[in-house]
Amino acid sequence: MQPLSQEEQYSGLPVFTLSELNTSIKEALGLAFPESVWVVAEISEIRCNSKGHCYLELVEREEEETIAQIRANIWAYTFRGIASKFEKATGESLKQGMKVLLQVNVTFHEVYGLSLNVRDIDPTYSLGEMVRKKREIIDRLTKEGLLQLNKQIPLPLVPQKIAVISSVTAAGYGDFINHIVDNPYGYKIFHTLYHSAMQGQEAESSIISALRKIRGHKDLFDAVVIVRGGGSQIDLSCFDTYGLAVEVAQFPLPVITGIGHERDDTVADLVAHTKLKTPTAVAEFLLSGMSSFEERLSNAQRTLAHLIDESMKEETHRFQYLVQHFRHIVRDRFSGEMSRIEIVLHKLIHETTQSINSHNSSLKLDMSRIVGGLNKLFQQKENRIKHCGQALRLLDPVNVLKRGYSITYFKEKAVKDIATLQEGDIIRTRVYKGMVKSKVEALHAEE
Repeated sequence: MQPLSQEEQYSGLPVFTLSELNTSIKEALGLAFPESVWVVAEISEIRCNSKGHCYLELVEREEEETIAQIRANIWAYTFRGIASKFEKATGESLKQGMKVLLQVNVTFHEVYGLSLNVRDIDPTYSLGEMVRKKREIIDRLTKEGLLQLNKQIPLPLVPQKIAVISSVTAAGYGDFINHIVDNPYGYKIFHTLYHSAMQGQEAESSIISALRKIRGHKDLFDAVVIVRGGGSQIDLSCFDTYGLAVEVAQFPLPVITGIGHERDDTVADLVAHTKLKTPTAVAEFLLSGMSSFEERLSNAQRTLAHLIDESMKEETHRFQYLVQHFRHIVRDRFSGEMSRIEIVLHKLIHETTQSINSHNSSLKLDMSRIVGGLNKLFQQKENRIKHCGQALRLLDPVNVLKRGYSITYFKEKAVKDIATLQEGDIIRTRVYKGMVKSKVEALHAEE
């Protein structure tokens, strides 16, 4: 490259044409970078044309600020090999937002300027970077006490009101809805969809926005379900962010995830109340919980019926025992009164005889009157005794029941006043040969 003549120099500095300057830059870069180098960068933009060439914008960021940027090209023949290699290793194609390790040649074109010519890619770096970030996020959540926070919220025994975060077009959402609607048990689960992007750059903010909307109506729901169809590791990267993990961990309702992947759990899975592999598994989890509760309820019902039956038998035996015991008491009391009367009578006869013997002369005049009075007294006593015996027999509960009377019980106590009952109360009525269980339909007080 020849500079202009001395006369054309400006202020003692050499003057170049633009093509001469660019050629000089190209030669200098060729000397500085004679071989390819490995470069770590983030893909901020990617475009592929109809001929198969791929054009990248690579950046380096520091705390979300771009500190370096350059164009890169992957020519069609090379791109086919790189794309296939990357997709086979990661299960995903190259896309915006990925951090990559590229083998490049530094090139400078006199017209198009500085760019990088991509020769190869190391897909393990991209996967390793995601794993490293994921581990950092998990460690941070653990230190902040957030990893187990949502798990401490009790899940209702029968969660029937579910807020669903998913995409209406996601196959996983369709599987979830079909499973809970067409369940063989006939259970009803009320669900409301909060539409969200489930992959890509907008997914994290979209899911967080849906969670915050649900938070404003948390009293309407029992739990939140996040579901989507299966995807690659890169597709699931939105579920490995700190921001989404914090939102899930601190959510006031239990969060259940069914993201649809079979590999390692995402960070969102780890902080969620319950993690399941697929949307169908989430639906089955909810249905099995309801089935388990129904079975427990049926067992409790059978147990209660058995206890009531046993209690009725026990109370019947107790009542029969009381009746028999009452009979013995009445019989013993009656026998005791007769014995006491006989003793009094014998004592009276004895004392009277003594009095008669000691006062024979004076008593002879009143003998007939005394004898008559005694006979009358004895008759009165005998009548009274018979009356008491008859009254005692009539008061025997069994005889009372035989005459058509009954005894009504409420809460194991005899009902004496209608004011102790209300409509709908369950009462038991004891008749002569059995027990009647009934429900109070109406009450009519008598003055």
